[in-house]
Amino acid sequence: MDMSQASTRQSGVGWTWRALVAVLGGYALASAWAVLWGARDVARVDGILAGEQTGWLVYVAAMIWAFSPVALARVVGVFAAATLGLLLAAVWLAQRGG
Repeated sequence: MDMSQASTRQSGVGWTWRALVAVLGGYALASAWAVLWGARDVARVDGILAGEQTGWLVYVAAMIWAFSPVALARVVGVFAAATLGLLLAAVWLAQRGG
């Protein structure tokens, strides 16, 4: 195997990991976004519906950013931190009553 074949195989693995992070990380981020909207001080159904509708924008933005020329570890870290932050904010809002 020459260098071009090894490079092609390695970049294919990189794209696979990025696609996996984009799909799963984007889904987690969009879901946390919807949970945060559901915890707001509005009718719960309206909040969840608004969160799901705007969650598509979050999902698309996350998928686009996952394929940017940023290190994959940074993408994973930002997705994890943002998801955790949104979920903690939702818990805080729910405990204080919206």
